Amino acid sequence: MPAELCAHRGCLAATQKLQKSRKQESPAKCTSGHGRKEARTLLEKASEMFEETGCVPGSDGAEVPAETMVPDAKEYILETINDPEASYDPEIWDTPGFTLVLSWLAQKWQQKCRKLAPRGGNKNAVRYLTKEQQKSCLDSAAAELIREITQQRPLN
Repeated sequence: MPAELCAHRGCLAATQKLQKSRKQESPAKCTSGHGRKEARTLLEKASEMFEETGCVPGSDGAEVPAETMVPDAKEYILETINDPEASYDPEIWDTPGFTLVLSWLAQKWQQKCRKLAPRGGNKNAVRYLTKEQQKSCLDSAAAELIREITQQRPLN
């Protein structure tokens, strides 16, 4: 993955920061040319859509059930576990719905990793866990996220 991530890809920045010790800077624009403010607006609209319908914008802009994006988000995080330098698909990142679901899943995954990490590993919990432990946390986080989405429970 590239060292530079925009606000449109903020959730991955958090995930990557857990996997790497050095801090990463964000460029002013993402691959589609969205400025930070525009990217944030797109994410807010995706979040509003989810609150109203339980759906998020898909790659073509059409509404898709949010839980259907969880497996792809899980696969994306799994790739970062297996290879922190894995490349990304800019078209996926230009989908606010995917970015939103990935953000939710990354947050849940990080919470589970922090709970499993030894004491004192809260900031960089992933560094203290084996890949298998990280994958176990990811499986649990994905199942929990799908359950929360389908039961329409608050995600925050």
